Amino acid sequence: MRAHLTTVNVALDSLFSGNHAYFSHWTDFFGRVKYINTDLYLYEITLIIVSFRCYFLSSKLQENIRKLMQFTINSDFTMDNTSEFVINFWDLSQNVRFNFDEAFTQKLFDRCGTNFHELAAELYVSYPFVCQLRRCLYSIPRDIVLKLSVLSKISISEIQRHIISVRTRHGHVCTIQFPISANEKIASLVGHVFGDGYIGRKKMNFEFSNTNPALLAEVKTIIRDVFSLEPMTEQATRIGYSTIVGEFLELFGAPIAPKIYSENQVPSWIMQSKVYSAIFLRSFFDDDGSVMFSENYKAHGLNLYVIRHVDKQNSLYSLLNQVRHMLSELSIYSGNPLIRQYYEKIDGKRVIMYLNVTDYDSLVNYYNFIGSLHNEKLEKLRRIVNKKLYPRKAIHRKINQEIISLLFKKNASTSEISIGVKQSLRITQGKLLYLKRKGLISVVGKVAPNRSYIWTLNGGDVAIEKTN
Repeated sequence: MRAHLTTVNVALDSLFSGNHAYFSHWTDFFGRVKYINTDLYLYEITLIIVSFRCYFLSSKLQENIRKLMQFTINSDFTMDNTSEFVINFWDLSQNVRFNFDEAFTQKLFDRCGTNFHELAAELYVSYPFVCQLRRCLYSIPRDIVLKLSVLSKISISEIQRHIISVRTRHGHVCTIQFPISANEKIASLVGHVFGDGYIGRKKMNFEFSNTNPALLAEVKTIIRDVFSLEPMTEQATRIGYSTIVGEFLELFGAPIAPKIYSENQVPSWIMQSKVYSAIFLRSFFDDDGSVMFSENYKAHGLNLYVIRHVDKQNSLYSLLNQVRHMLSELSIYSGNPLIRQYYEKIDGKRVIMYLNVTDYDSLVNYYNFIGSLHNEKLEKLRRIVNKKLYPRKAIHRKINQEIISLLFKKNASTSEISIGVKQSLRITQGKLLYLKRKGLISVVGKVAPNRSYIWTLNGGDVAIEKTN
């Protein structure tokens, strides 16, 4: 926690120094906030500072501090004090507004201890607007909610418990209970945004486009269950939703448009869970993946193709490596990310990169552990599994792992390794040369002149990991 507090202090010092300074000193700032509750938690005090940012700071500095505060609050100041990834109401942008029941709304305003003309001046809004907010005629903007928390001495934790709905200025009302915890349905939506989903950069509107009715139905069902919303627009292959959906999904790690320039990686809360990983991968592969199978050819496999601007090639390679790691955690092994092709567009060159899974055992595991809602892809996977193909790659991988495990315990000669892995000398020698070319093992001597080599392991646990 100490490291995070230092980071926050450095960021907040921006309020008092440099070209964007508004306050001359910390005491000047606190002198202008009349109603600080000394019992507030530290994260509530920092939120006071954030609540004033939109009036005194440049837009870029506002956004930097907002992102920093979201990271800090999620890291150290979550109310349930767990490692679970959650979204609280203050994590949302200043474009979001909240509704409370009439009794709590009146309490929020009346506990400020001042008349409404003075309160309007404190909130930097008009007197009629304060009256309308108190009467629940309008939703209350997030920044005003934070200021009311300070003035009324009602903690943000209590305020959060009384939220009954949330919306953006022009969007539909969403009934959702805060804090919102990461779950399987959100993991699926985030996977779809990496695939065929879209979150607008300016309005944060969410859209999903796909020709498969089952995938469209899945997205509609999830959003209905999570956000209690129906589509604002709906066509045969496209559905569109209120901006509040995009606001939430962006905070959960979904990329925003244009994705061609996105550097987003798989959110850590997904990568840390095999359950979330499987659901994310299913959505991503259902949208951007393909299954190769034909009765007339032996070739078979599962591919994932992703396109980015050539300037984002490195981040795309990193993203696909993350996907590769997530697959391996489910005993599904792909090759390294490969470049399919480059092509030119008006805004410059683009790159198509892909992953390829061809190992029979891996395809069986994908079918069993991940699956697909895309009927055509699922049927192809089923037919591959029913072929009962010879799992040659899996056997070779098993032998390699046994050799590495044996050398992890002690150095050994070729003949000792052959006996240990129960393979012929010819097969064992071939595997040893393969592992040597990969830099995982090396020769340290011979048993005797003109006798078998003695082998040692390079890298210990790292070598074991690289055989997978």
